[in-house]
Amino acid sequence: MAQVTLDVKVLPKGATVILDGKKIGSAPVKGYSVKPGLHEIRLEKNGYAPATHEIAVQDAKRLVADFIMNPMYTIKFQAKEKGFTFELNGEHTWRDEKIKLNLEAGAHRLRVYYLDELFDDQVVVADRNIEFIY
Repeated sequence: MAQVTLDVKVLPKGATVILDGKKIGSAPVKGYSVKPGLHEIRLEKNGYAPATHEIAVQDAKRLVADFIMNPMYTIKFQAKEKGFTFELNGEHTWRDEKIKLNLEAGAHRLRVYYLDELFDDQVVVADRNIEFIY
């Protein structure tokens, strides 16, 4: 089977590119030889959500793979008094009086309960660092 030349472009530049568990460089990666078939590409960079993609490499001379990574933002939650319960995306629940989370850019569902009664229900758009105080 012939080798295929793989180029990997990533925004932001400088992301670590891992192919099938092996680090192959920092983006952009140019001229890396791979065999046709299924491969896994993992992208990592501080301040961005790690991303894993499966690519199907066909028998060709060159494949250019372009990716955009999602930034992470710091979202802080503070309860000025006891009795608050926070729930994020229906999965994560906490009662801490102060907590700092790193969230991937995008929309997240926040529900806040006070003494087990729904107090606030909103969609939080993580597009910058935000602090919520209750």
